[in-house]
Amino acid sequence: MYYNLPFNTLRDMCRTTIESLEKWLRRLIDEELRNPLGDNYLWYQDKKNNFLFKKSIRENVKKRREDEPKRYPRDIDAVLLDDAVDIILHPIFYREYFREALTGAFPDGVEEARTFFSRIIEPRNYLSHANSISIRQVEQVICYSNDIIDSLKKYYEQKGMMQLYNVPTFIQLTDSKGNTFYTSQIDNNRNGTGGAGLNLQKRGYELYPGETLQIEIEVDPSFKEEEYIINWIYTSVNPAPTKSGKKFNLTLDNSHVREDFTVYCKITSIGRDWHRLGDCDDRLSITYRVLPPVEL
Repeated sequence: MYYNLPFNTLRDMCRTTIESLEKWLRRLIDEELRNPLGDNYLWYQDKKNNFLFKKSIRENVKKRREDEPKRYPRDIDAVLLDDAVDIILHPIFYREYFREALTGAFPDGVEEARTFFSRIIEPRNYLSHANSISIRQVEQVICYSNDIIDSLKKYYEQKGMMQLYNVPTFIQLTDSKGNTFYTSQIDNNRNGTGGAGLNLQKRGYELYPGETLQIEIEVDPSFKEEEYIINWIYTSVNPAPTKSGKKFNLTLDNSHVREDFTVYCKITSIGRDWHRLGDCDDRLSITYRVLPPVEL
């Protein structure tokens, strides 16, 4: 199949696949280490004040966040593929925190994982420096990366089955103002009803008439997209309009000017006669400040 595709297409496929793998690995690390080691787990020290992770990882994360704070709002966001693999393949951490999630891809353990990760990282490095890669390396990147992602999907699916409510929930939100919120941040903003609210009425994130607001959400990928529907609604002087799908787009006009312009998103499972929040399974509100048009 790959022999019939242009090299530019193959390179783009590999980059997209590797980017997806990085996101999955960052999620795994964050969710598995945050509870036992705390929010600053990359800087965790044992009883003898020894850091658990390599100095190079901590320094790389610190530098990336200092250079591009909006791109890397959390430490884990600044962990790239090489660092993520180093963290996961730490012999003790692999056994205690990551083996179960990756056993579908690496049934023989950490050394097998090290071998196959190396077959992804080598062509990734070539791609990063605009060098060519072979068709065999394209196959390795795409096949091995998807094997790992499939193993993680299965792991999260099994975890969901053990929860009180096995329903789709939000795991990430990004918007056109440069904001990104992840599972832990969304969960920290949940209220007594189980829904979550994000307040962006802060300086530097104001909206104006004529501006297009874009919001995109990601749902727990252990659920197939055909298993749920996503609906959006937003405050308006007229009957509240609705939109659907993972992406919300709205070009603002003077009717949207207000202190608390709010966009609401709901996920609802299909085929169930009950839902975690009564009428839906997860609910998220995002509140902005829309200022009057600038007078020229």
